[in-house]
Amino acid sequence: MNSDPATRTSGGHRLARWLSDRGISHFFDVPGESFLPVLDGLLDARDILVATTRHESSAAFAAEAYAKATGRPAVCMATRGPGASNLSIGVQTAFHDGTPLLALIGLVPRIATGSSAFQEFDPTQLYNSIAKRVFVVTDRAALCGVLDQALDIATAGRPGPVVVGLPSDVLEEDGDDDPPSPGGTPALTRMQWDRHWDPAELFELLSGARRPALLAATAPVRAEAANSLATFATRTGIPVYGAWRRFSAIDNAHPGYVGSIGLGARHSVIESLQDADVILVVGPGLDQITCDVGRLNRSGLTIVQISETVESAAVRHLGKARILGIELDPDEGARELCRFTEAHPEAARALHSRHAGSTAQLVASQRDEALVPAVPGRAQVSYLMQELNKWLPDDAVVTSDAGNFAQWLLRHVQFGGRRVFLGALNGAMGYGLPAAIGASLALPGAPVYCIAGDGGFLMTAGEMETAVRLGLNIAAVVVDNEVYGTIRAKQASTYPGRLLGTGLGPVDFAGLAKSLGWRAARADDDKEVPDALQELVRPASGCRLLHVRVDAEPLSAV
Repeated sequence: MNSDPATRTSGGHRLARWLSDRGISHFFDVPGESFLPVLDGLLDARDILVATTRHESSAAFAAEAYAKATGRPAVCMATRGPGASNLSIGVQTAFHDGTPLLALIGLVPRIATGSSAFQEFDPTQLYNSIAKRVFVVTDRAALCGVLDQALDIATAGRPGPVVVGLPSDVLEEDGDDDPPSPGGTPALTRMQWDRHWDPAELFELLSGARRPALLAATAPVRAEAANSLATFATRTGIPVYGAWRRFSAIDNAHPGYVGSIGLGARHSVIESLQDADVILVVGPGLDQITCDVGRLNRSGLTIVQISETVESAAVRHLGKARILGIELDPDEGARELCRFTEAHPEAARALHSRHAGSTAQLVASQRDEALVPAVPGRAQVSYLMQELNKWLPDDAVVTSDAGNFAQWLLRHVQFGGRRVFLGALNGAMGYGLPAAIGASLALPGAPVYCIAGDGGFLMTAGEMETAVRLGLNIAAVVVDNEVYGTIRAKQASTYPGRLLGTGLGPVDFAGLAKSLGWRAARADDDKEVPDALQELVRPASGCRLLHVRVDAEPLSAV
């Protein structure tokens, strides 16, 4: 064994070099004494940006958005106990949304395990239900092997978060520092079993359907699967929809795009999907909201899903519908369908002649909706989102918090061109601003816009300082109605006249933003909104915020 002191490093330094070897370029954290050796090692890792946030939830949200935007695994880290608990909301978001994430947790020293030491907790019990796997490294020599396994699990099949617990003495302990792997990440070859995938059978099923439909549920940054699905829709004339909070999975300017499904979706879009008897889903989009709001749980409906993993939970969400699962990379599946239409143009033309006319009428009926008129003396969420859609750049990256405002965003903001939508499928509030930080780091040069309600924005508003410190260019729109809107709407309908706990107080968001180094403005009237948005989207460096005061009513109850 090589015992030359010059080649021995601490576990923390070895972890930092492992990140470099694996091509991890960003490290999101809130510092903790349990992993100071890692921070010391990162000081020498010039190829890794350490993005320190104001709260652990923000570190996890930013990492999740970074991974969602790039398709590559991201890394976040927090200390034991309270830090790990705060981090868990972002881990649960990655688990629910299928985002590859490595969550590193500093732990008490090994000798203190089980002694109720300061901030001690059991990471397996805390994270077991919201992570693909939880590891605890108990030996310095096993550190890199465990990290490699965790990274593999995070990206295999349906991606998701893997948690790695790291006792502080493991990170402090010196060990022989093995040389880096040649060429960086060691190659990992997975056996691809023949799933007897025959696109002809699927095409025959779609051809025999009375009213087929396509549901796009792939990555928010459109890549091969989205492009292939769009081509397939063009050649066959079949209408295409977007799944819940995967609004940019298909180009919204596609001539066959009807609309997206989810909370706030137009009733006409939902009703149009009720005529479908066969729906092809490309990607992991059979979540509860898509299934329930889209009313996909009805008898007589056949759903075919092409996804890396067809999850058992879909059986419960789909109820009486029949589901056929094809466990296959959506890129490959959509590409094979396109190849089939190339090889059998007459079959594609036959399908196109049957459905293109009705699809065009369906799309036209959605796009012919009347514009929302401005109302003097007040600011409307619907008008704000309609105007926002006009002013947003074609290549805008929109990160959305959870809240009632987002239902108008779905109705009025289109994700055509190169626009990207990043939102937490699990409905986590506080996501919007940290996600904007992650997206800005993931897609440098892209114009990033955070849209949030007053409730969600204030949960992580401290990250305004983080954005300025990192030198980012982010625009934020805060829709302020002084209520927790979605819950207030549900409360009002369930318990009329008995409102409690859903009201909020006034906040000067523009003043708060200015105090943290942002440029900021406020709009209280529809007539002020266009000019304010024009100023917000004007190409400029730095962070800027628009505070829009709207009435507490109306609230969307859908």
